Amino acid sequence: MKIESAPRLGIWPGAVYRHRVGLIALTIASLTFLLYLLTLAPGLTWRNSASDGGDLLTAAFTWGIPHPTGYPTYLILLRGFSSIIPTGSVALHGNLFSAITASAAIGLLFMATVRILRSLPLSTGITDRYVLISAGVSSISMAASRELWSQATVTEVYALNTLFVSAILWITLGLRDRQRNGGVGWRYGASIGLLSGVALGNHLTIAAVILPLLAWGILGGGARTLRVGHALPIMVAGALGLCVYAYAPIASSQAPVLNWGHPDSLQGFWWMVSGTVYQGYAFGVGGQELWDRLVTSADLLFAQFAFVGVLLGFAGFSIIWAHRRYLTVTLLVSVVILIAYAVSYRTVDSFIYLIPVFMLFSIWIAAGTLRLLSNINVIQQALPTMLSIRHSVIAATFLFVIVAAVPGFSIITNFSQLDLSDDHEAADYSVAAFDSMELESIVLTRTENSVFSLWYQSYVAEIEQKVMPVSVPHIVFDWYWDDLVIQFPERMPTTRPESMQDRVLAIIDHNLGINPLYEADSGMTALPGLRLVEEGILFRIEPE
Repeated sequence: MKIESAPRLGIWPGAVYRHRVGLIALTIASLTFLLYLLTLAPGLTWRNSASDGGDLLTAAFTWGIPHPTGYPTYLILLRGFSSIIPTGSVALHGNLFSAITASAAIGLLFMATVRILRSLPLSTGITDRYVLISAGVSSISMAASRELWSQATVTEVYALNTLFVSAILWITLGLRDRQRNGGVGWRYGASIGLLSGVALGNHLTIAAVILPLLAWGILGGGARTLRVGHALPIMVAGALGLCVYAYAPIASSQAPVLNWGHPDSLQGFWWMVSGTVYQGYAFGVGGQELWDRLVTSADLLFAQFAFVGVLLGFAGFSIIWAHRRYLTVTLLVSVVILIAYAVSYRTVDSFIYLIPVFMLFSIWIAAGTLRLLSNINVIQQALPTMLSIRHSVIAATFLFVIVAAVPGFSIITNFSQLDLSDDHEAADYSVAAFDSMELESIVLTRTENSVFSLWYQSYVAEIEQKVMPVSVPHIVFDWYWDDLVIQFPERMPTTRPESMQDRVLAIIDHNLGINPLYEADSGMTALPGLRLVEEGILFRIEPE
C-alpha cells in the first residue's frame, strides 16, 4: 500500500494543465455565484440564522465593535468591499460580499481537490480529464449544499470563513508538493501563516482546520524532525496576520456607537476575544440531548449530499485513506473537533460550524467519483451485457446520475426555502418601526431580531431620525450604559441603578412626558402608572 504518493504527471504539460484548472475553477465559481445571486436577500434579513447581520453591518459602517469575538477581519473586508460597490444599500453589499466569498471558496476548493486527486494512483485508463470532472462535480455539490447556500445569501461571517478554509487547504497542499521536490517552500509557509492569522480574525473556529494542517505541513507529512525552514515563516507571518486584532482597541478608543466590551482596555479586549459572555454555551450539551444532536449532525450530512453523495464520500474516503494516510488523519482531526464543538454548543444555529466538515467530505465525494470512473472496465467485465457500450457513454451516464442525485436534487428541493430574493420582512420591519416613531424617540428592544435591526436602522440607514434604541438585554452591562450616556447625554439619567429592571425604569422616568417612548416587542411587564398604546408596529409608552 502506498502512502503519501507523489503526484501523477497526467497527460497535459504542467503549464497547460494549471491554466485548465484555473479556468475551470473560475467557471465553477461563476456558476456558483449565479446561483447565489439569484437567491440573494435584497437587504437586511432574519432568515437563515442571519439576525446578527444588523449588528455586523452597524459595526462595519460605523467603525465599531460587534458582538464577541469582534470579527475584525470581516468588518475591514466588508467595509472595503462596500466602498467599491457604486449602488445599493450597505445591507445588500453585506449579502453580496457573502455570495462572492462563498463562490471564490468553491473555486479554490476545486483546485485543492484536483491536487489531492492527482496524487492518487488509480487506473491507468483514468485521464486528467476525469480528475477535473470528478473535482468539478464534488465542488458543485458543495456549492449547492444547504448549509453553505444558506450562508452565501445573507450578511454573516461564515461565507468568508469557507474562503479561508479553502485557501489555507490549497496553499498547504502546495507546501507539501514543494517539500516532495526538495524545496523549503518558505513562501508557501509565509502565505499559510499570514492567511491563518487573518482568518482567525474572522472566526476562531477555523483554528480546528488551521492547527492540524499546520502540523501536517511543518512536519513534512510524517517527518519526525521539525523543519525550521517551514515553521519560522509560518510563525512570523501568522503573528503579522493576527495584528488584524489591533482594529479592536483602535476602533474602541474612538467611542463608536457600537462598542461591545470596550476592548481598548486589556480586560475588555480579553472579554471580546475570548467570547466570555458566550462561554457558557460551549460544551453545554450533554446526555440524551448530546446524542440527539449527534444524530442530527449525521442527518445533516445526508441533507447536504443525499444518499448518493454520502455513498460516494465513504467510498472516496477509503481510497484517500489508503494513499494519503497522513493527510486523511489531519483532516479527520479537524472533522472530529468541529463536530464535537458544533453538537455541544448550546445554540440553535451551531450546526453552521459544520460547513468546513462538509467541505472536506466533498473532497471524498470527488475521490469516490473518480474511483467509480476508474472501475468502469471492471463493471463491464462483471456485467457482460455492458461490454458493447462504449466506456465514455457509461462514464457520462454515471456522471449524469451523480449530478442529478446530488447537486441537482439539492437545488430542486432547497430552492424555494433558500430563495431570499423576495425576503423583505426584516427591512420592512425596520422601516415601519421608524415610520411609527417621532423624531428623537426612544425605543426599548428585547429580541435579537428587533435589537440588531433597529441598531442598523438608527445608526446606519436613518441617522437623521436621531432615534435612541435601547437594548434591554444589554442594559445590564455597564459598558453599554456608558455608551448610551455618551451618545444621548440628555436622554440618559445621571445615576446608574444596579439591576436591569431599575435601569429600564430609570430611562423611562427620565424621558416620560419629554421624549417619545416606545416598546418594540411588547415584552414590558405591567408597571404602575404606565400603559402601552399600539402605534403602528410599536407600542407607545404613556402615563395612565
